[in-house]
Amino acid sequence: MSLLTEEVGIKPKHLRGVFCSNGTILTAPSGPNRTNLDPPSRPEVHCWCPSYPIKVHCSWLELPPTELLTHYDVTYSFKGGEIQQCRPYSVSMPVPPIPEPSLARVNNSSPGTMWLCVLEDLKLFTSYKLNVTAVNPVGSASHLQLFTLEDIVKPDPPVNVTVKVVPGKLKLLVKWAPPPSWSDHTLFPLMYKLRYQWKNKGNSHEIILEPFEVTKKYLPGLSPGRSYLIQVCSMEHMGLGQCSAWSPPVTVTMATD
Repeated sequence: MSLLTEEVGIKPKHLRGVFCSNGTILTAPSGPNRTNLDPPSRPEVHCWCPSYPIKVHCSWLELPPTELLTHYDVTYSFKGGEIQQCRPYSVSMPVPPIPEPSLARVNNSSPGTMWLCVLEDLKLFTSYKLNVTAVNPVGSASHLQLFTLEDIVKPDPPVNVTVKVVPGKLKLLVKWAPPPSWSDHTLFPLMYKLRYQWKNKGNSHEIILEPFEVTKKYLPGLSPGRSYLIQVCSMEHMGLGQCSAWSPPVTVTMATD
């Protein structure tokens, strides 16, 4: 047992499968067996590219919190390339776009700290290896991930979404602005998808809008007296990655006559 584990009073039987200071491979306990003096849990890291091809965001939640100070070593590289480091920083929760299942775990868990690392100077159509290692005085745990920029493109949602009823018609005019974080609208234009549905029930309808960079859409043939929820998402014009999260819903009610 190392001096570090002796100092914090950890018994070896409680530490299995995590790297300790004496070189032993131990494993962090889970569930009810965990204590506030255990090695860190393996980070669950989610990466996405909100500004293709300029940068990639990687985030993770530090759960469960412990009494031991934890820091993170983050490196990334491509085959044959120099290993680069990224300095993570804590941010307010949640950092979009964390997948919905992960958000559910966050909301149902004890409070933790959200961390974010921004990877820059990346190459197109190149496979990268990411290593995020959580380290505290009694051990460490690593998350390894392979990615290419094109697979993880996910723009931020459109902003300034407005919806107006066209006077005298059962028609809506929806307008929005591109996400400010998207870096190059000339080489990498955005397309948009619009979703609308009745407020209280009914199926949603989605429309992919063309040409590129269009930022308004008329919705005709709506029902009088109905309230509708309107949302917009943004997507890379060649279909790389996935659509952004939906913009916050805007509610509008059609006139009765």
